[in-house]
Amino acid sequence: MAKSLKQIRQELAKLEEETTQLSAQLKDLYRQYLEALSQSINQQLILAVYQICTQIYPEEFLKLSYNQREDLQTKIRQLGQEIDTKLLAYLELPQPSPQATITEQILMQLSLSQDPAFQLPELEQENTLSAIKTPEDLVTWCKQLEQGIRMTLDNLSQGANRALQQAQVIPNQLPPKLLEMALQAEEGGISAGNSPNILNLLVETSHKQDDEDKADQAENEEEETDAKITKMSAIHLRLSEIEFADPQLSIQRKGIRQELEKLKKMRKTYHVTQRELAKAEAEAAWRSSWHD
Repeated sequence: MAKSLKQIRQELAKLEEETTQLSAQLKDLYRQYLEALSQSINQQLILAVYQICTQIYPEEFLKLSYNQREDLQTKIRQLGQEIDTKLLAYLELPQPSPQATITEQILMQLSLSQDPAFQLPELEQENTLSAIKTPEDLVTWCKQLEQGIRMTLDNLSQGANRALQQAQVIPNQLPPKLLEMALQAEEGGISAGNSPNILNLLVETSHKQDDEDKADQAENEEEETDAKITKMSAIHLRLSEIEFADPQLSIQRKGIRQELEKLKKMRKTYHVTQRELAKAEAEAAWRSSWHD
């Protein structure tokens, strides 16, 4: 027996009510997860920089004066101290406008969180999740948040690498922009090496060969160059490795995945019900205008 328009609309309304409840549960889970994640990121960042300075490039680190080492360590600590605010800011992501992509929304939120005047909304203020009515809205919100986490990790990795290059611990053969591209191009899986959150690169450089016998030759004469492959290591914070190193964080992520599975099923049901409503409304419209 075909459902009536009233029945279908009631089913949609019930699904929207369940979506609102699920969105509140997901926000609570994500808040707990992000608070724990910020601590783990800070710890893993310090550990990765420690590995770079003491195990991979110990000679370069030892060339620094006491003040230079202290300045580098201060910069790294400051980077880690900003993580909590940036991650929790993604809980308050606004609903995307039709003209804005998810990436544009994330970049806007990231720029706000880096503003010294930016403050997280208080709990009693209007909840951005109140605008979520459908499973599709909630899926979009979750995608924004997850993408924001990864963009924050990428930006933090780039900041740490800039500090290490400025201190001349990491070699400068690879320009910062190319290093950032290498980080973004690498897949976010667990590394095969023994040092988590560290990216190993092979960089081709050119080494000029000077010949004393040809020192007085014309300036426009071409200089001979030999290609040289240099192994280079840099910081690359990976979410999978950070979660793997923190059992409690892995448990929290598992809880989020379970709720996302519910959302996936709810989204499918909602789409099917929307289709049923469209067909029922089309049949009613046909009957209303049909005349024998």
